[in-house]
Amino acid sequence: MTLYETLAQQFIEDMRTHKLPAGSRLPALRIMAKQHQVSMTTATRTYDYLQQAGYIFAQPQSGYFVANQHEDVSFPRPILTGMQTRDPKRFAPDHGYSPTVSFFNPLGTCMVSPGQLPLSELQRCIKRVTQRSAMQLMRYPEIQGDKTLRHALADHFRHDHFHFTADECVITHGCIDSIRIAIESLTQVGDTVAISSPCFSGLLDLLATLSRNIIEIPCTHQGLDLALLEEKMQQGAIQATLFSTSNINPIGITLSVEQKQALVKLATTHQVPMIEDDVYFELSHQKHLPLPAKYWDKEGYVVWCGSISKTLAAGFRLGWCLPGRYQQRYTHHHAMTGFGINNLLQSSLAEFILTGEYRSHVNKIRLTLHHQVNTYRHYLLEHLPSNALVSLPDGGLVLWIKIPHLDTSELQEAAQKTHIDIRSGACFSTHEAYHDCFRINCGWPLNEDTEGSRSAFQQLAQLCELVNKLNSPNQ
Repeated sequence: MTLYETLAQQFIEDMRTHKLPAGSRLPALRIMAKQHQVSMTTATRTYDYLQQAGYIFAQPQSGYFVANQHEDVSFPRPILTGMQTRDPKRFAPDHGYSPTVSFFNPLGTCMVSPGQLPLSELQRCIKRVTQRSAMQLMRYPEIQGDKTLRHALADHFRHDHFHFTADECVITHGCIDSIRIAIESLTQVGDTVAISSPCFSGLLDLLATLSRNIIEIPCTHQGLDLALLEEKMQQGAIQATLFSTSNINPIGITLSVEQKQALVKLATTHQVPMIEDDVYFELSHQKHLPLPAKYWDKEGYVVWCGSISKTLAAGFRLGWCLPGRYQQRYTHHHAMTGFGINNLLQSSLAEFILTGEYRSHVNKIRLTLHHQVNTYRHYLLEHLPSNALVSLPDGGLVLWIKIPHLDTSELQEAAQKTHIDIRSGACFSTHEAYHDCFRINCGWPLNEDTEGSRSAFQQLAQLCELVNKLNSPNQ
């Protein structure tokens, strides 16, 4: 991090711990520069950074003040029409969980801009691995995954106080593949899986494809409805659960430690496997990473899944799983359906982790995404209707927006006609509960051109214009 970014993080931490509460006046630039023994240029860049991210605001002739970063942005509890088992296949044709478009747009697909990835460092790792281990790369891969990579991952997460051994880990073709293997090996066609509502559209697609039924458990900024989940488990209505617990897509919250512990207790008590989709685990906006629910799992009922798709390289298609007590069944199914993972990519990722490049990148991208998400959020709050609710995520790279009475399926259709891709609320549920919500990706800097297309800023501005047009009383 640069000096001004490091200094900005110190201010952010003081705001998060309420040492600098909302409305507090910050020291004048010259005083701040003297206090921290930095140049005026660094001091100015620090305040500019904080202001662009929405942490502070300037008042003419008065100075800089801490913005309200802790406002209540709680979304109302979704109204779900009946809590019986539902077949997601029946709703997919109408809702289209993953809209297919003929163009790429940074606001739609949840990913980081390639311009913010350490491409040259990755290329050097691939080159070293190729030169050093050419013969080994020609062999069939180990079914459980490259041993060096499994050790590297265990060492990496141990630094975040999450401990497991290399023997407990299975390497897969990404997080969604880890989840697929878990669903196929732990449940049968027609079984019911409990999911959160709203739920990432890709998981709904997967469950529909695998012919599993679902029960949606409402999830708000207060967390999951655990009472409802327990009731369904007691009734024997659920054969497995599938939940994200940290920086949940699309609403961005992280479940409390108490909720994570309760989920583990429910899984253990009722002996119902819990699949934990933790693909955003390392993208926390807090100073320290939250621990996954798997951390409290002593009996092995939690199947923890993750990948580098959101942190480093979606195109590598590399992920991992800790299957717990289901490891033998999981690994056998993986062997029969996956036949091993590309040796070159596994070895290259292991090299990237062991050199310290991965941790350095993750630390940097967390800060970058935190800044970008707040910059997007600040812009949306200024340019959307006054009744708009915009999420304040604990981590990740998406924002969830609710505008009462706006038909976001109509908004999505209108946006796609202008080559702007968003995800309407209909993509995240089998219920008519999110018709006035939509999700956008914040993984692109607003000042960066998008593969020859309009910049993310231009597309965000045009999206706001569309919203205001459709929201107009005369429309």
